[in-house]
Amino acid sequence: MDPNVQVALVSAGGMIAVALVGVVVEFLRRQSSTLGEVREQVSNTHSTNLRDDVDRVLRGLDQVLEGQAEHGREIAGLRAEIRHERAERLAVAERLDDHMASAAP
Repeated sequence: MDPNVQVALVSAGGMIAVALVGVVVEFLRRQSSTLGEVREQVSNTHSTNLRDDVDRVLRGLDQVLEGQAEHGREIAGLRAEIRHERAERLAVAERLDDHMASAAP
C-alpha cells in the first residue's frame, strides 16, 4: 500500500477516534449533570430518610381519611335525626290543623 494512503488512513482514523472521544465525553458530562439534578431533587438536607418521610405522610393521610369517613357517618346520622324530627313536626302540625278545623264553629 502506498505510504501516502497509509498516512491518510491513520490520520482519518485518528480524527474519528478524537471525534468519538469528544462525543463520549460530552455524553458523560450531560449524564453527570442530569444525575446531579436528580440527586438534588431526591437528597434530603436533614437527618431523616426520604422513604421514612413518605411513609409517615401516607400514614397521616390514612388517619385523615379514617377521620373523614367517621365525620361522614356522623353527618349521615344527623341527617337521619333531622328527617325524623321533620316528620314528627309535620305530623303534629297536621293533627293541630285537624283539631282546629273540627273545633272551629
